[in-house]
Amino acid sequence: MRKIVAIAVSAFMSAPLAAQIYKWVDDRGVTNYGNKPPAGRPARLVEIDMSPPAVARAVEHKRSPAASARHETEAPPQAASPASTAPAAVPVRGMGFNTFARLQRGMSEGELLQRAGRPDEVAVENFRNDVVKSYYYFPTHADPFITVVTVRGGRIENIERTKKTF
Repeated sequence: MRKIVAIAVSAFMSAPLAAQIYKWVDDRGVTNYGNKPPAGRPARLVEIDMSPPAVARAVEHKRSPAASARHETEAPPQAASPASTAPAAVPVRGMGFNTFARLQRGMSEGELLQRAGRPDEVAVENFRNDVVKSYYYFPTHADPFITVVTVRGGRIENIERTKKTF
């Protein structure tokens, strides 16, 4: 009995590692990605780095005694003028392909935020007491795709990825 349970658990745990992503170009010249290659169209298997994304770590900087003395002798900062009270622009983070490929329908909202990080924009709607959130990850020069993840009832309902040109 223990052997059967061990085999079932190992098969269940290795199933996500066997996921394959294919890349192909359709009739309109749009690059598409999917779990299955399209019928009658050449597709290429895409290699995906399945290691977890790096976790940002806070780094503590130590000041030299000379730098501390200089800091203490500097004049205190002046009060901000009314013209400079606009909020600073938050840089666009986007979503890389490796992260996009790991997302699946039915995944929880917490898993989405853990894997993809903070979105660039969030839209929340309340439709008949059913909260629907749309998480937007805007394109960057390194990754020119806008990714929209729709979450309904705490689970991913839809994932869209569209290429944008700059």
